[in-house]
Amino acid sequence: MTKITSGAKNVKKLEQAMGGTPPASALQASRAALQRITAERLRSYGKARDEAAKLAEPMRKAIFSHLDKDDPTIARNRAATKALFERRSKRTIQSPKLEKFEPHFSVGSNLWLKVPPYDDAWTFGAASNTVATADKANGQCSLAAQSFGDGTLEVAAGVMVWFLAPADDPQQRFAALMDYSYDWWDSAAGYVAHNNFTTRLWVWGATEQRWVGQADVSPSWSDGVGWWEDHSGEDGGRIAVQTYLPVRANQWYAGWVWFDAIPYADSGFFGSAFSSIHFNATVPFVIFGSL
Repeated sequence: MTKITSGAKNVKKLEQAMGGTPPASALQASRAALQRITAERLRSYGKARDEAAKLAEPMRKAIFSHLDKDDPTIARNRAATKALFERRSKRTIQSPKLEKFEPHFSVGSNLWLKVPPYDDAWTFGAASNTVATADKANGQCSLAAQSFGDGTLEVAAGVMVWFLAPADDPQQRFAALMDYSYDWWDSAAGYVAHNNFTTRLWVWGATEQRWVGQADVSPSWSDGVGWWEDHSGEDGGRIAVQTYLPVRANQWYAGWVWFDAIPYADSGFFGSAFSSIHFNATVPFVIFGSL
């Protein structure tokens, strides 16, 4: 493998000399596709969970019909449980610092290595009780969402890097190095909660006008709890993730590294369930090509 050039400015100049400027329309199309897919999944997921909750509520009322929902003991317990999880939801997690690497292009394996600042960033679902941030300047993404009996919530965030395919390759490697930390939990006090998180490597082909690669990678999880169950998880560290996709010579591709968090918790006359996700990540570099 022979290094042809290094440094962000030199790598960009070489890439544009080989393939011109990445098409703005392809960037807009990939962002629109991310927005559409995420919104559709939120509607579908929320509808399914809401239907299940409606079916369960009459049985729940029948089971607890002998209880007075306004009983002071029950009311105090509901208030204390809510206060506990509100405090728990304010826990902070580590925000990984960006480790600096030098971008370069090497022949032999036609390897592009790119570092922040990246070419674009995208978020979905930020609201009063959620957080979704993505910073292309330093490759950082943060997500936080808590459902305290509020049904389904979803937040997502990601960063994008353009790359030019120097040659036809049916097995182009798209990889990323990530530093991350997370804290999640779900608890069901007479109700139901779910907790889902996915890390994704997706690649949009400017010429193909579609996703040419879509992979779910670590860290990811899917958890659910029933009545009076309580699950949780926390972790952090560094991980290298990758996927493979077909590319065409001298064509532009938009590589997205993005994160998707979906907490769910239902509620009713007796109280509510709780589900919370906090996640921070930094992407020090992405690679297009084999090492």
